[in-house]
Amino acid sequence: MNNRSNNSKSTIIGQNIAFYNEIAGSYDNILDKENFNKLVREKVADKFCSIVKSGQVLDFGGGTGRDLDWLTNNNYHIFFCEPSVAMREKAIEYNQTILHNDTIVFLDYKTTDFTTWQHDLSFLQKMDAVLSNFAVFNCIPDIELLFKSLSTIVKPGGHLLALILDNRFRKVMRSHFKSAVRSFIFRTPVQFNVQFNQHQQTVYIHTTGQIKKASETYFDFHNQEFLREYGYSLIHLIRK
Repeated sequence: MNNRSNNSKSTIIGQNIAFYNEIAGSYDNILDKENFNKLVREKVADKFCSIVKSGQVLDFGGGTGRDLDWLTNNNYHIFFCEPSVAMREKAIEYNQTILHNDTIVFLDYKTTDFTTWQHDLSFLQKMDAVLSNFAVFNCIPDIELLFKSLSTIVKPGGHLLALILDNRFRKVMRSHFKSAVRSFIFRTPVQFNVQFNQHQQTVYIHTTGQIKKASETYFDFHNQEFLREYGYSLIHLIRK
């Protein structure tokens, strides 16, 4: 049963990576159509910089590299982790043509697989902080394994800031009623699918309780800031 469940989760992760490979060429244009995406990124950047003053930062699920600009300007030593080859290539091109930051470490495809970090850790040093912007966590079915893996690469006292989809119960019930009912009965995350051309992404709404339970062995849940008008919340955890 566990093997079947693990295979299913691996299939979904692979499906979601394929989705982002497909959408990579349009991703930046899609974000730019809504001005609030820029405002949200600025809020995340301000919060991150107020907490993490310096050091080594893992940009986890960095997409096309939209956070590399402010991360570079604040002199962090950046490790860029993006499993979508097409998205990562866009980020590398952005750095080569615009930022010219030759200290960024772009993790290769094999190294981006967080499920292997406990057994094959390719980081030379521990991170002072992890940034995970724009609902990366919502693409991952097994967040307990995610937190376990992240704990292996974050220093004690290090910070994890993740922007996730708004997970307040009433909002979820209104938007995804059937999935919310199944979630309540079976104690699983609410999930729904997003379509782009022939590719599909599965999205998970992890409740605050599920996040706390999944992370409690490795991280202290410090706080959660709801960005209600934008449909997100920003969680801050600290490595034990």
